[in-house]
Amino acid sequence: MEKYNFYANRDEENRNCHPSEKNINPFELSPDEQFPMTRRGDGSQVSGAVRRGEGYKPSEELKRAVNVALMLHKPLLLTGEPGTGKSDLAYHLADHFGWGEVEPFATRTDSVATDLLYRYDSLAHFHKVNIQKECGSELTASAIEKLFISYVALGRAICDSVGQNDGGVPKRRVVLIDEIDKAPRDLPNDILTILEDMSFEVPQLKTLNGKEGAIYKKTGDDALKPVVILTSNSEKTLPEAFLRRCVFFHINMPDKEHLMEILAGKQSILRGITEPESSAFINLFFTIRDLVKGKKPATHELILWIWWMRKHGFTPADIYHYDETAENAKTLLSGISVLAKEDSDWKTVTEAITGHNIKG
Repeated sequence: MEKYNFYANRDEENRNCHPSEKNINPFELSPDEQFPMTRRGDGSQVSGAVRRGEGYKPSEELKRAVNVALMLHKPLLLTGEPGTGKSDLAYHLADHFGWGEVEPFATRTDSVATDLLYRYDSLAHFHKVNIQKECGSELTASAIEKLFISYVALGRAICDSVGQNDGGVPKRRVVLIDEIDKAPRDLPNDILTILEDMSFEVPQLKTLNGKEGAIYKKTGDDALKPVVILTSNSEKTLPEAFLRRCVFFHINMPDKEHLMEILAGKQSILRGITEPESSAFINLFFTIRDLVKGKKPATHELILWIWWMRKHGFTPADIYHYDETAENAKTLLSGISVLAKEDSDWKTVTEAITGHNIKG
Protein backbone atom coordinates (compact mmCIF):
# COMPACT_ATOMS: atom_id res chain seq x y z
CA MET A 1 0.00 0.00 0.00
CA GLU A 2 1.36 3.41 -0.96
CA LYS A 3 2.33 5.66 1.93
CA TYR A 4 1.89 9.39 1.79
CA ASN A 5 3.94 12.31 2.98
CA PHE A 6 1.92 14.15 5.60
CA TYR A 7 2.21 17.60 7.09
CA ALA A 8 3.47 16.42 10.47
CA ASN A 9 5.74 17.08 13.39
CA ARG A 10 9.36 17.11 12.32
CA ASP A 11 11.21 13.94 13.28
CA GLU A 12 14.45 12.94 11.61
CA GLU A 13 13.35 9.46 10.57
CA ASN A 14 10.30 10.82 8.76
CA ARG A 15 12.16 13.76 7.21
CA ASN A 16 15.14 11.91 5.80
CA CYS A 17 13.65 8.74 4.33
CA HIS A 18 12.36 8.36 0.77
CA PRO A 19 8.78 9.69 0.37
CA SER A 20 7.45 6.17 -0.26
CA GLU A 21 8.77 5.13 3.17
CA LYS A 22 7.37 7.99 5.20
CA ASN A 23 5.08 7.37 8.14
CA ILE A 24 1.42 7.34 7.14
CA ASN A 25 0.19 8.76 10.46
CA PRO A 26 -0.70 12.46 10.06
CA PHE A 27 0.48 14.53 13.01
CA GLU A 28 -0.39 18.18 13.50
CA LEU A 29 2.36 20.77 13.53
CA SER A 30 3.34 21.63 17.10
CA PRO A 31 2.65 25.23 18.16
CA ASP A 32 6.22 25.27 19.50
CA GLU A 33 7.71 24.09 16.20
CA GLN A 34 11.30 25.24 15.90
CA PHE A 35 12.46 26.12 12.42
CA PRO A 36 15.86 25.14 11.00
CA MET A 37 18.39 27.56 9.66
CA THR A 38 18.19 28.87 6.11
CA ARG A 39 18.95 26.28 3.43
CA ARG A 40 20.95 27.04 0.31
CA GLY A 41 20.11 25.43 -3.00
CA ASP A 42 22.65 22.66 -2.27
CA GLY A 43 20.91 21.80 1.00
CA SER A 44 23.58 23.33 3.27
CA GLN A 45 22.49 25.70 6.02
CA VAL A 46 23.11 29.37 6.73
CA SER A 47 22.83 30.40 10.36
CA GLY A 48 21.34 33.62 11.64
CA ALA A 49 19.41 34.56 8.52
CA VAL A 50 15.75 35.61 8.50
CA ARG A 51 13.67 33.63 6.04
CA ARG A 52 10.31 34.21 4.47
CA GLY A 53 7.87 31.85 6.12
CA GLU A 54 9.78 31.81 9.41
CA GLY A 55 7.38 31.77 12.34
CA TYR A 56 4.43 31.11 10.04
CA LYS A 57 1.50 29.83 12.12
CA PRO A 58 -1.10 28.09 9.95
CA SER A 59 -4.54 27.54 11.41
CA GLU A 60 -5.65 24.02 12.28
CA GLU A 61 -8.06 24.11 9.33
CA LEU A 62 -5.28 25.08 6.92
CA LYS A 63 -3.06 22.27 8.22
CA ARG A 64 -5.82 19.79 7.48
CA ALA A 65 -6.22 21.19 3.95
CA VAL A 66 -2.49 20.77 3.39
CA ASN A 67 -2.69 17.17 4.58
CA VAL A 68 -5.48 16.47 2.11
CA ALA A 69 -3.51 18.00 -0.78
CA LEU A 70 -0.38 16.02 0.11
CA MET A 71 -2.28 12.75 0.48
CA LEU A 72 -4.08 13.15 -2.85
CA HIS A 73 -1.02 14.58 -4.63
CA LYS A 74 -3.14 17.54 -5.73
CA PRO A 75 -2.30 21.26 -5.96
CA LEU A 76 -3.60 23.42 -3.12
CA LEU A 77 -5.50 26.51 -4.28
CA LEU A 78 -5.58 29.31 -1.70
CA THR A 79 -7.81 32.36 -1.71
CA GLY A 80 -8.08 35.18 0.83
CA GLU A 81 -7.34 38.84 1.34
CA PRO A 82 -3.89 40.01 0.16
CA GLY A 83 -1.49 39.85 3.09
CA THR A 84 -3.10 36.90 4.90
CA GLY A 85 -0.16 34.58 4.19
CA LYS A 86 -1.22 32.65 1.09
CA SER A 87 2.21 32.77 -0.55
CA ASP A 88 4.08 32.39 2.75
CA LEU A 89 2.59 28.93 3.21
CA ALA A 90 4.75 27.64 0.35
CA TYR A 91 7.93 28.89 2.04
CA HIS A 92 6.78 27.49 5.36
CA LEU A 93 6.21 24.02 3.89
CA ALA A 94 9.58 24.02 2.11
CA ASP A 95 11.24 25.00 5.38
CA HIS A 96 9.25 22.52 7.48
CA PHE A 97 10.08 19.53 5.28
CA GLY A 98 13.58 20.63 4.26
CA TRP A 99 12.68 20.72 0.56
CA GLY A 100 15.10 23.53 -0.27
CA GLU A 101 14.25 26.78 -1.98
CA VAL A 102 10.74 27.47 -3.26
CA GLU A 103 10.29 27.70 -7.02
CA PRO A 104 8.10 30.83 -7.43
CA PHE A 105 6.18 31.97 -10.49
CA ALA A 106 4.28 35.26 -10.76
CA THR A 107 1.40 34.82 -13.20
CA ARG A 108 0.81 37.48 -15.85
CA THR A 109 -2.15 38.07 -18.11
CA ASP A 110 -0.08 36.83 -21.07
CA SER A 111 1.57 33.83 -19.35
CA VAL A 112 1.76 30.54 -21.25
CA ALA A 113 2.63 27.05 -20.03
CA THR A 114 6.24 27.20 -21.24
CA ASP A 115 6.85 30.24 -18.99
CA LEU A 116 6.40 27.85 -16.04
CA LEU A 117 8.83 25.31 -17.45
CA TYR A 118 11.91 26.88 -18.99
CA ARG A 119 13.48 29.97 -20.52
CA TYR A 120 15.09 29.82 -23.93
CA ASP A 121 17.72 32.36 -24.99
CA SER A 122 16.85 32.42 -28.67
CA LEU A 123 19.05 35.41 -29.51
CA ALA A 124 22.20 33.84 -28.08
CA HIS A 125 21.34 30.58 -29.83
CA PHE A 126 20.92 32.37 -33.15
CA HIS A 127 24.35 33.99 -32.87
CA LYS A 128 25.95 30.71 -31.85
CA VAL A 129 24.39 28.85 -34.79
CA ASN A 130 25.79 31.39 -37.24
CA ILE A 131 29.26 30.97 -35.76
CA GLN A 132 28.96 27.18 -35.92
CA LYS A 133 27.91 27.31 -39.57
CA GLU A 134 31.01 29.33 -40.40
CA CYS A 135 33.12 26.72 -38.63
CA GLY A 136 31.34 23.85 -40.36
CA SER A 137 30.11 22.19 -37.16
CA GLU A 138 26.72 21.63 -35.53
CA LEU A 139 25.53 22.18 -31.97
CA THR A 140 24.31 19.07 -30.19
CA ALA A 141 21.06 19.01 -28.22
CA SER A 142 23.04 18.64 -24.99
CA ALA A 143 25.05 21.74 -25.81
CA ILE A 144 21.91 23.69 -26.67
CA GLU A 145 20.36 22.67 -23.35
CA LYS A 146 23.44 23.65 -21.36
CA LEU A 147 23.99 26.97 -23.12
CA PHE A 148 20.54 28.32 -23.91
CA ILE A 149 17.91 26.55 -21.77
CA SER A 150 17.28 27.32 -18.09
CA TYR A 151 14.58 25.41 -16.24
CA VAL A 152 12.29 27.36 -13.92
CA ALA A 153 9.40 26.82 -11.50
CA LEU A 154 7.44 23.66 -12.42
CA GLY A 155 9.96 22.66 -15.08
CA ARG A 156 12.84 22.78 -12.62
CA ALA A 157 10.83 20.87 -10.01
CA ILE A 158 10.10 18.07 -12.50
CA CYS A 159 13.77 17.88 -13.51
CA ASP A 160 14.86 17.92 -9.85
CA SER A 161 12.63 14.92 -9.13
CA VAL A 162 14.97 12.76 -11.23
CA GLY A 163 18.20 14.46 -10.15
CA GLN A 164 18.72 16.65 -13.20
CA ASN A 165 20.36 19.37 -11.15
CA ASP A 166 23.81 20.52 -10.03
CA GLY A 167 23.98 17.98 -7.21
CA GLY A 168 22.56 15.11 -9.24
CA VAL A 169 20.32 14.16 -6.31
CA PRO A 170 16.57 13.58 -6.81
CA LYS A 171 14.53 15.89 -4.62
CA ARG A 172 11.02 17.16 -4.09
CA ARG A 173 10.37 20.87 -4.56
CA VAL A 174 7.61 23.31 -3.67
CA VAL A 175 6.27 25.35 -6.59
CA LEU A 176 4.42 28.60 -5.80
CA ILE A 177 2.19 29.92 -8.57
CA ASP A 178 0.99 33.34 -7.47
CA GLU A 179 -2.21 35.03 -8.68
CA ILE A 180 -3.34 32.21 -10.96
CA ASP A 181 -6.58 34.16 -11.53
CA LYS A 182 -4.60 36.55 -13.75
CA ALA A 183 -3.77 33.74 -16.17
CA PRO A 184 -5.28 33.28 -19.64
CA ARG A 185 -8.20 30.83 -19.65
CA ASP A 186 -6.23 27.77 -20.83
CA LEU A 187 -3.17 28.10 -18.57
CA PRO A 188 -4.59 26.63 -15.31
CA ASN A 189 -5.63 23.39 -17.01
CA ASP A 190 -2.34 23.23 -18.94
CA ILE A 191 -0.45 23.43 -15.64
CA LEU A 192 -2.41 20.57 -14.10
CA THR A 193 -1.99 18.40 -17.19
CA ILE A 194 1.80 18.84 -17.04
CA LEU A 195 1.78 18.11 -13.30
CA GLU A 196 -0.36 14.99 -13.66
CA ASP A 197 1.78 13.66 -16.53
CA MET A 198 5.01 14.76 -14.79
CA SER A 199 6.46 15.45 -18.21
CA PHE A 200 6.93 18.16 -20.82
CA GLU A 201 8.80 18.72 -24.05
CA VAL A 202 11.42 21.27 -25.03
CA PRO A 203 11.06 21.63 -28.83
CA GLN A 204 14.36 23.51 -29.09
CA LEU A 205 16.20 20.32 -28.07
CA LYS A 206 14.86 18.18 -30.91
CA THR A 207 17.69 17.31 -33.30
CA LEU A 208 17.57 16.01 -36.86
CA ASN A 209 20.12 13.23 -36.42
CA GLY A 210 18.61 11.94 -33.14
CA LYS A 211 21.99 10.58 -31.98
CA GLU A 212 21.49 11.80 -28.40
CA GLY A 213 18.09 10.25 -27.88
CA ALA A 214 14.94 12.05 -26.84
CA ILE A 215 16.48 14.47 -24.34
CA TYR A 216 13.89 17.02 -25.45
CA LYS A 217 11.28 15.08 -23.44
CA LYS A 218 11.57 15.68 -19.68
CA THR A 219 9.87 13.14 -17.45
CA GLY A 220 9.84 13.35 -13.65
CA ASP A 221 9.42 10.84 -10.83
CA ASP A 222 5.86 10.55 -9.48
CA ALA A 223 7.28 9.58 -6.07
CA LEU A 224 8.82 13.06 -5.84
CA LYS A 225 5.97 14.99 -7.43
CA PRO A 226 6.25 18.72 -6.65
CA VAL A 227 4.02 20.25 -4.01
CA VAL A 228 2.16 23.01 -5.86
CA ILE A 229 0.63 25.98 -4.06
CA LEU A 230 -1.57 28.28 -6.15
CA THR A 231 -2.88 31.60 -4.90
CA SER A 232 -5.81 33.65 -6.15
CA ASN A 233 -7.18 37.06 -5.28
CA SER A 234 -10.46 36.09 -6.96
CA GLU A 235 -10.17 38.80 -9.61
CA LYS A 236 -11.93 36.48 -12.04
CA THR A 237 -13.57 33.06 -11.96
CA LEU A 238 -11.30 30.09 -12.58
CA PRO A 239 -12.33 27.26 -14.96
CA GLU A 240 -14.54 24.61 -13.34
CA ALA A 241 -12.41 21.80 -14.77
CA PHE A 242 -9.40 23.33 -13.05
CA LEU A 243 -11.19 23.72 -9.71
CA ARG A 244 -12.26 20.08 -9.78
CA ARG A 245 -8.60 19.02 -9.92
CA CYS A 246 -7.44 21.12 -6.94
CA VAL A 247 -7.82 21.10 -3.18
CA PHE A 248 -9.31 24.46 -2.13
CA PHE A 249 -8.92 26.52 1.03
CA HIS A 250 -9.87 30.11 1.89
CA ILE A 251 -7.63 31.88 4.41
CA ASN A 252 -9.65 34.21 6.60
CA MET A 253 -8.20 37.19 8.38
CA PRO A 254 -6.83 35.69 11.64
CA ASP A 255 -8.58 36.56 14.91
CA LYS A 256 -6.74 38.12 17.85
CA GLU A 257 -5.73 34.80 19.41
CA HIS A 258 -4.22 33.56 16.16
CA LEU A 259 -2.44 36.88 15.57
CA MET A 260 -0.91 36.62 19.04
CA GLU A 261 0.56 33.25 18.03
CA ILE A 262 1.85 34.69 14.76
CA LEU A 263 3.57 37.63 16.45
CA ALA A 264 5.10 35.33 19.06
CA GLY A 265 6.72 33.42 16.19
CA LYS A 266 8.23 36.57 14.65
CA GLN A 267 10.94 37.14 17.26
CA SER A 268 13.61 37.47 14.57
CA ILE A 269 11.72 40.50 13.26
CA LEU A 270 9.94 41.75 16.39
CA ARG A 271 12.70 41.08 18.89
CA GLY A 272 11.64 41.05 22.51
CA ILE A 273 7.97 41.77 21.86
CA THR A 274 5.86 40.77 24.87
CA GLU A 275 2.32 39.40 25.06
CA PRO A 276 0.89 42.63 26.54
CA GLU A 277 2.66 44.65 23.83
CA SER A 278 1.36 42.36 21.07
CA SER A 279 -2.15 42.50 22.53
CA ALA A 280 -2.14 46.30 22.60
CA PHE A 281 -0.92 46.57 19.00
CA ILE A 282 -3.47 44.03 17.76
CA ASN A 283 -6.37 45.81 19.49
CA LEU A 284 -5.35 49.10 17.88
CA PHE A 285 -4.82 47.39 14.54
CA PHE A 286 -8.38 46.05 14.48
CA THR A 287 -9.73 49.49 15.39
CA ILE A 288 -7.86 51.04 12.47
CA ARG A 289 -8.81 48.18 10.17
CA ASP A 290 -12.50 48.87 10.87
CA LEU A 291 -12.00 52.46 9.69
CA VAL A 292 -10.48 51.41 6.38
CA LYS A 293 -13.07 51.04 3.61
CA GLY A 294 -10.80 50.14 0.70
CA LYS A 295 -8.02 47.57 0.76
CA LYS A 296 -8.06 46.43 4.37
CA PRO A 297 -4.73 45.74 6.07
CA ALA A 298 -4.00 42.10 6.92
CA THR A 299 -1.36 40.09 8.77
CA HIS A 300 1.54 41.20 6.59
CA GLU A 301 0.76 44.88 7.11
CA LEU A 302 0.31 44.35 10.85
CA ILE A 303 3.80 42.88 11.20
CA LEU A 304 5.40 45.64 9.11
CA TRP A 305 3.52 48.34 11.01
CA ILE A 306 4.51 46.99 14.44
CA TRP A 307 8.12 46.74 13.30
CA TRP A 308 8.01 50.34 12.07
CA MET A 309 6.34 51.64 15.26
CA ARG A 310 8.83 49.92 17.53
CA LYS A 311 11.76 51.03 15.35
CA HIS A 312 10.73 54.64 16.03
CA GLY A 313 9.98 54.06 19.69
CA PHE A 314 6.19 54.44 19.33
CA THR A 315 3.56 52.53 21.29
CA PRO A 316 -0.23 52.29 20.86
CA ALA A 317 -0.53 54.91 23.59
CA ASP A 318 1.05 57.46 21.23
CA ILE A 319 -1.90 56.90 18.87
CA TYR A 320 -4.56 56.98 21.58
CA HIS A 321 -3.10 60.14 23.14
CA TYR A 322 -1.87 61.86 20.00
CA ASP A 323 0.09 65.07 20.67
CA GLU A 324 0.39 67.28 17.62
CA THR A 325 3.02 69.40 19.37
CA ALA A 326 5.38 66.45 19.77
CA GLU A 327 8.54 66.60 17.70
CA ASN A 328 7.81 63.28 15.97
CA ALA A 329 4.05 63.73 15.57
CA LYS A 330 4.20 63.78 11.76
CA THR A 331 6.44 60.72 11.74
CA LEU A 332 3.87 58.85 13.82
CA LEU A 333 1.12 59.66 11.30
CA SER A 334 3.28 58.70 8.34
CA GLY A 335 3.31 55.12 9.57
CA ILE A 336 -0.44 54.87 8.89
CA SER A 337 0.46 54.55 5.20
CA VAL A 338 1.44 50.95 5.98
CA LEU A 339 -2.16 50.20 6.94
CA ALA A 340 -4.20 52.54 4.73
CA LYS A 341 -3.38 52.20 1.02
CA GLU A 342 -5.85 54.72 -0.39
CA ASP A 343 -5.84 58.47 0.12
CA SER A 344 -9.40 58.58 1.45
CA ASP A 345 -8.66 55.85 4.00
CA TRP A 346 -5.42 57.53 5.07
CA LYS A 347 -7.29 60.77 5.68
CA THR A 348 -10.06 58.98 7.60
CA VAL A 349 -7.60 57.23 9.93
CA THR A 350 -5.30 60.19 10.50
CA GLU A 351 -8.25 62.49 11.18
CA ALA A 352 -9.57 59.98 13.71
CA ILE A 353 -6.15 60.00 15.39
CA THR A 354 -5.66 63.76 15.41
CA GLY A 355 -9.25 64.25 16.55
CA HIS A 356 -8.68 61.80 19.42
CA ASN A 357 -11.52 59.61 18.17
CA ILE A 358 -9.56 56.37 18.55
CA LYS A 359 -10.01 55.14 22.08
CA GLY A 360 -7.83 52.60 23.86
